[in-house]
Amino acid sequence: MKTSRLKPIGCMILCVMMMTCCEKPQPPQKPNILLICIDDLRPELKSFGAKHVISPNIDKLAQKGISFQKHFVNAPSCGPSRYSLLTGQYGPASNNALFIRSGKIEQGNEAIEPSMPEWFRTHGYTTVSVGKVSHHPGGRGGNDWNDSTIVEIPKAWDKHLLPVAEWEHPRGVMHGLARGEIRVNAEDMDVFQAVEGDDNLYPDGAITNEALRQLRALSENDKNPFFLAVGIIKPHLPFGARKRYLDMYEGVKFPAIAHPQKPEGKNTWHNSREFMKYNRWGKDPNKDTDFAEEVRHHYAACVSYADAQVGKILAELKRTGADKNTIVVLWGDHGFHLGEHAIWGEA
Repeated sequence: MKTSRLKPIGCMILCVMMMTCCEKPQPPQKPNILLICIDDLRPELKSFGAKHVISPNIDKLAQKGISFQKHFVNAPSCGPSRYSLLTGQYGPASNNALFIRSGKIEQGNEAIEPSMPEWFRTHGYTTVSVGKVSHHPGGRGGNDWNDSTIVEIPKAWDKHLLPVAEWEHPRGVMHGLARGEIRVNAEDMDVFQAVEGDDNLYPDGAITNEALRQLRALSENDKNPFFLAVGIIKPHLPFGARKRYLDMYEGVKFPAIAHPQKPEGKNTWHNSREFMKYNRWGKDPNKDTDFAEEVRHHYAACVSYADAQVGKILAELKRTGADKNTIVVLWGDHGFHLGEHAIWGEA
């Protein structure tokens, strides 16, 4: 009796095993990539030990993943640092570094290795950039950075997008302040600003909104994995953010500036050229400690504004369900000095 009762069970197990073995093995699904670039972001975040900076979304991401505590910048300015990230190589010490590379490609130089987004594209990924990923927001050249015949990274993107909103063109977006203010002469533009309103007061609001649209569309396409790069401009100069983010720092004590004196002897001291061009109301942060603290607070407000945009993007990634198969990388291009060694500028 025992034998006859066990036989059907044994047959069932054998059938299940046979059916399982007959199933065609599925190739592993390629992960999506979400790259978030933040311009002029210092490693001055809670996740890097800075208790005074309010950056909950970036900190949460760092807590869940890997925080690179010994990462060093290849070049202390936008163009060369982004060249290094996107190509894996050292490039010319110029903000036109990627355009120089593009010119060589147009001349038929076959020795040039593919860029990172081009590599993903040739390996079956849909590649989209939104905002400032390469040096020029939107990835184009020309007087207003919107000439589609001059491409910063050839063969890289299926779409390279920059919503200009009321800032007219990508060049206007790059240094835009509230309500469509565009930098014409830096000396006529305030070095910092805080205005009442919502996140769309500044260009990163429009960039984030477009990033959310692209993320939704890419997540709905189950044919190809995606490589989505989003470039947030703040806290790049001028330090403009809605007043809500500045108010978050009211009463917050900032630590003293480390090594505030200019180095002695021969050195590669940076003269804060871009920062000093802006309207500073006749004040010098190296001589006016109260003004220095104002600058640092406005920079921090811009970091919190950028952090809020990161939060929106990560929330949308989770809402779509794409977070289950997406590698998220958050990168600051080269940092920023806020009085260290008497420098106010790119680090």
